[in-house]
Amino acid sequence: MRRLQVNNRPPRCARPRSSGSCDDSPDSPTPEGDGTVHDRSLTIGDHAFLAFTRRFPGEFLDVGALLYVGGPPLDLSALRAHVADRLRLAPHLTEQLHSVASPPRDCRGRGSQAEQTSLRWAPRGDVNVDDHVVVTAVREGTGDDGLRRAIDRLATQPIDLGRPPWMLHLLRGHSAEGTLVLYRASHAHQDGGALYRALHLLFGEDDETGVALPQAFPAPRPGDYLRLAGRNLQGLAPTRALAAWGGPARGPARHTWVTTELDALRQIARRHSVTVNDVYLATIAGALRQWSLLEWHRPHRPIHALMPISIRTSAEQELLSNFTTGVRIALPCGEPDPVRRLARVAARTRRLKRGGGLGVVERRHLALAELPPYASQRFLAHAASSGARTREVALVASNPGHLRCRLAVAGRPVTGLVGLPPLFVGRQHLSVALFGYGEHAHATFTASASVPGHETLPDLWLAELGVLAELAGPRPR
Repeated sequence: MRRLQVNNRPPRCARPRSSGSCDDSPDSPTPEGDGTVHDRSLTIGDHAFLAFTRRFPGEFLDVGALLYVGGPPLDLSALRAHVADRLRLAPHLTEQLHSVASPPRDCRGRGSQAEQTSLRWAPRGDVNVDDHVVVTAVREGTGDDGLRRAIDRLATQPIDLGRPPWMLHLLRGHSAEGTLVLYRASHAHQDGGALYRALHLLFGEDDETGVALPQAFPAPRPGDYLRLAGRNLQGLAPTRALAAWGGPARGPARHTWVTTELDALRQIARRHSVTVNDVYLATIAGALRQWSLLEWHRPHRPIHALMPISIRTSAEQELLSNFTTGVRIALPCGEPDPVRRLARVAARTRRLKRGGGLGVVERRHLALAELPPYASQRFLAHAASSGARTREVALVASNPGHLRCRLAVAGRPVTGLVGLPPLFVGRQHLSVALFGYGEHAHATFTASASVPGHETLPDLWLAELGVLAELAGPRPR
C-alpha cells in the first residue's frame, strides 16, 4: 500500500487569491507562512451536483477522459509512482469533502453566532495512491467494442466521495497499441475546465495549462438581465420530442466516439467566417437529422441543446470546481442544406453573444456566491439536472475547448485524449462533447442504452463534417 505525505504548497503556476472584497473567488486554498493550504468553499455548481448525487444515490454523475499513451508498455507500479510524485506538489488533487461548524456570517462579518454545519473542500495530509490508481481488465480480443464496454461498465461504478473524488484505471487486455489510461472524477468536484486542470496536474509537461481563460468578466448591465430573462422565458417552450429516441431514456450509459483533424474544423470555420463551436453544433444538427430523417419531412419545432458556458476566470484556473452555466440553443435539424444549417447556428450564437454579456449575470450572482443556509437541496438538485429535463432540451452539447499543454505519463507521451461527458442515466437520452488535444479533435456521444442506433451518431457527425469540408473547399486567391 503506497501512502504519501503531500506537500501542501500550491503548484508553481498557482495564482494568489485577492482579498478585501465580497467578490473574491470562493476561498481558494492559500498558503500561510508554514506552507500549509487551508480548505475552501464549494461553488454553487459543486453544491448542486452534490445535492443531485445525494438526493438520487443511484444516479451519480462522473466526468472522464481516456488517454492514449505511446512508448513502451506502462505497468501499474510505474503509473502509481508517477502519480505519487505529482500529488506531492498538487494539493488540489488531494481535496475531499469534510464538514465544519461555523457561524453564519455575511461578507462584512455580520450575522447570528449560532453554529451551523457546512461542507468544504479540504486537502488531505496523506493519500493512499493504491486506492486511486488501479488496473482494470478489458476482455482480450474484443477490440474497440470491448474497450467501449469496459468504459460503459466503469461508468456504472460511482466515484467515492469519502476520499479525493477521482480515479485512474490502467486498462489491460485491449488490442490498441501502447497504453490506455482512463481518468474519472465526480462532477461534484470537476467540470470540463477542472478536468483539463486535473489532467495537467497529473500529466502536464510544462506550465502551459488548460484553455485560455478571461482575466475578468464585465459587470452585468440592465440589458444583460433582460436578455437572461428573455432566454429563460423562451426556455419554457417545449423542445421537439423525437420518436427516434425510442421513448423515455432507460438503461445505462453507452459511449462511442470518433476522431478528426482539428485543422479540418478550423478550416471550415475560417471559410464560413464562423467559430469551431458553430461547426460542431451544426454538424450535430446534421447528424441528428440524418439519424431521424423521416421525422424532418415536415419540420415543426426544432430540437434544443443545452450548451454549457464557462464562467471561470484565469484567477480560478487552479481550482477543481464547477464554474459553468448553460444556455439553450435551437438546432436547425429541419434545414436540409448543410451550409444554411451552419449559417443559422452561427446567427444564433452571435445573437447570444451580442454585447459580450453571455454568462455575466451568472458569474456575478452564482460563481462567487456562498450557499445560503436556507438553500433547498431539492432546488439545487433540480438546477443540476437541467440537462436531463427532456421537455426543455433534447441533449447536452459540451465543448471545453483545446487542451494547450502536452501530457506525458511516466515519460511516455500522451498521443490522444477522448473526453467522456456525463449522462443523467434513466433521464437523459444523449450528451455530446468535443475535446481537442494536439492536432486532433474527438467527439464523444454518450447515450442511454435504450436509444435505438445511437452507436451510428459519431459516424454520421463525421460524415456531416466531411460534407462541410468539401463544400468549403480552398479559399479563392
